[in-house]
Amino acid sequence: MASAKGGLCLLARGLAGAESYEGPPAVLVREGRVAALGAQALAQADEQQELKDLWLSPAPLDAHVHLYLGPGPEQAMQAWREAGVAAVRDLGHKPHHPTPRDNGGSPLLRNACVGLGAQGEAAYWLAAPLSGAQAFAQAAREQAHRGAAVIKLFASGLLDFQHAGGVCHPQALTPGEVAAAVREAHAAGLPVTVHANGEKAVSQALAQGVDGIEHGYFLGSGCLLSMAQKGVWWTPTLAAVLAHLADPDARHDQATLEALAEIARRQAAQIRLGEELGVNLVLGSDAGSYNLPHGEAVFREMAAWLEAGVSPATVFEAATTRAARSMGLAGELGRIAVGARAWFLGTTEDPRLTPLQWQKPAWRNF
Repeated sequence: MASAKGGLCLLARGLAGAESYEGPPAVLVREGRVAALGAQALAQADEQQELKDLWLSPAPLDAHVHLYLGPGPEQAMQAWREAGVAAVRDLGHKPHHPTPRDNGGSPLLRNACVGLGAQGEAAYWLAAPLSGAQAFAQAAREQAHRGAAVIKLFASGLLDFQHAGGVCHPQALTPGEVAAAVREAHAAGLPVTVHANGEKAVSQALAQGVDGIEHGYFLGSGCLLSMAQKGVWWTPTLAAVLAHLADPDARHDQATLEALAEIARRQAAQIRLGEELGVNLVLGSDAGSYNLPHGEAVFREMAAWLEAGVSPATVFEAATTRAARSMGLAGELGRIAVGARAWFLGTTEDPRLTPLQWQKPAWRNF
């Protein structure tokens, strides 16, 4: 056993996603945290583990999952644990479900409680139906009091799978309702992220100061440029549409499949443009939705981005540093940095060049 003042030094071929250090690629782990890097890690350690054929990196995160969609929260969290994912963000469940809670182990869980949405025809099945700025402000305050990590709004409806470019209820909330939720969330120190598809809903959300856009299909270059300028996080969930396009249960007719292919093509092009414009791309899979199982989903999203032409380096950053920041976990996960949790994966190739190496790591320590 390593002593409390020493620790275990991991000696690797290289460190991906590490803060600056001098000397060899070494990490000192003490009481589950990174205590030192490089030459300092070697000097302070009282035990060493040789991993010289492997690259060490922080484990990836998934910033958009639905734990109640699928076999249930416990089974879903087990799937994420087995997949080697360090944290997930649950972005909504039906109003009658209790909010899943983090137990402090891996993966860490960040919660949005129940999403906040419209009443009437534009009501969303994963959102509490509300009307008026006062109701949205009160709901945001209550969720902050209950320990939410993020406030989730549903500003538009679902994609119209029969018509590429179509969105059901493209503006479900009023500007005042969005602004009220943002004001109360920010007063409580919480970010606001928004389910929004189509230029109308996304533009409105951006104008009211939201921190993140979920899905963001058919948002257009103007919205992308605004997101880049404002530093808004974008989680484009491409794998969710590709899962429908695969159609293992023969749910869709040929016309719908053709529309789905066009929807996926447009979203892939938007992600590439977002990367070019400097949008803060965040990796989130929409796991739990149709044909998108927990655990596996994060790698499907990575593969979809790579197939779309997004650089491996962007995929790596979107799944680590950016995901951690968007989830409020910047000091805990997403980098190999002093003070962070020492939850690492070891791969035979540099995951900044081949991020899908994470799917079958040669070594892990959590």
